[in-house]
Amino acid sequence: MPIRSSLCAAFAAATLLLAGCGSKSETEVASGTYTDTETGKTADYRISSSDDGDNGKVTIKTDDGEVQFGGEAKLPAGLTPFPGSKMTGGFAGASEGKQGGLASFEVKGKAADVIGHYRRQIEAAGLKVKSEMNAEDTMIISAEKPDDANTSIQVTTTQNGDMVEGAVTYGSGR
Repeated sequence: MPIRSSLCAAFAAATLLLAGCGSKSETEVASGTYTDTETGKTADYRISSSDDGDNGKVTIKTDDGEVQFGGEAKLPAGLTPFPGSKMTGGFAGASEGKQGGLASFEVKGKAADVIGHYRRQIEAAGLKVKSEMNAEDTMIISAEKPDDANTSIQVTTTQNGDMVEGAVTYGSGR
């Protein structure tokens, strides 16, 4: 779903402001409707802060769908975090029957163990690993649902000392 760059810039600035907000529960910081001056199309937005500013988020809704930046990172259905992981960020979106997102994490451990954890869950969910890459400290696996290339998951891990930094990117729908 296309979003005007000026709208993105405004939301990026608002998201930076969330870092200074402090609240133990989700609090709306701002909301409203934005009208694109070139197309006349509108988008509703809501900016909120939660958990003492750690999980601020921006939600944008249009006639085409919805996208959320920030907030609590969520993995796709069927996947659970590697034990001890801290979810560090993410985004999710949905439009015209399609949905997807990204959840980033960090954990003390070995990249190969983290990849193995997600590989087992991905295969148990009926997806097939289509490609693997190992380059220096980075490992990536990509998987698809058989006969449905629109349903995919990619796991990327990078070893950084005794820590693994990574992300799970996913999408589904037609």
